[in-house]
Amino acid sequence: MFKQRLLTALVLAPLALGAVFYLPPIGFAIFLGCAFVIAAWEWASFCSWQTLPQRLSFSIGSAVWFFLCYSALPQQLAWPIYTKPVAEFSLWLGVGWWLLAVLLVLSFSKTKNLWQQNKLLKALMGWLTLVPSFAALLLLRNVNYEQSSFTGAWLICMLLGLVWAADIGGYVIGKPFGKHKLLPQVSPGKTLEGMVGGLGFVMLLLTAIAAYLQWPDGIALWYLAALLLTVLSVFGDLSESMFKRVAGLKDSGSIFPGHGGIMDRIDSLTATAPLFAIFVAMFGGF
Repeated sequence: MFKQRLLTALVLAPLALGAVFYLPPIGFAIFLGCAFVIAAWEWASFCSWQTLPQRLSFSIGSAVWFFLCYSALPQQLAWPIYTKPVAEFSLWLGVGWWLLAVLLVLSFSKTKNLWQQNKLLKALMGWLTLVPSFAALLLLRNVNYEQSSFTGAWLICMLLGLVWAADIGGYVIGKPFGKHKLLPQVSPGKTLEGMVGGLGFVMLLLTAIAAYLQWPDGIALWYLAALLLTVLSVFGDLSESMFKRVAGLKDSGSIFPGHGGIMDRIDSLTATAPLFAIFVAMFGGF
């Protein structure tokens, strides 16, 4: 299983980074939109929609939301001017949803009966998960694009690095040393040791970047932001596990050998992208 996961990751990571760095904004938007529509297709199974018309309806509806989001967002963002209110609203909406999602995960055994049978509510939760993160990634990619086509790409690369470091650290430390279950009623495999290991890997990565950049001003804020984002990335994983458990699923899909579906790969990214974009706006200003 580990070998299969590793081989799949070695193929997926270069493809994702290639799309981030070398596709033009419209190409990146199409690439991102396709990935998120597939994620929406998988989310339909969380809502217990298994027939082709049901899943197509939710996927097409999601595609409409992504298109409207793309049309409403500014196509160019430059520091230090602020972005449009619609962009700020989409990011804060995402952060607000994830604060609620954290509470739902922590109180899963007590609150699941409030939503587990409501397919439309779970569909709304899916849109709140996917649309703000879609908007955040588009906004990040468009930062300073006219001045440098790679500025936004490096920002997304930093976000991906954080998520991947947390995931790798959680697996490397949690697998052999994990003894204390984090939230066994949600995800039996998640351990406190794995979470600490993921946080340790993120801090090591951040320290290496800070040292390379000769310890820029405001580095303490970087560490605080990394801490919050790492914890949120864990809850992104736990949130998806919560929906899969209610739906009776092991994986969101089977598109990636050893990795499950797209939602299994981007769950932490959907949780962290809106807050990361807000941190970028606060520290540097869109």
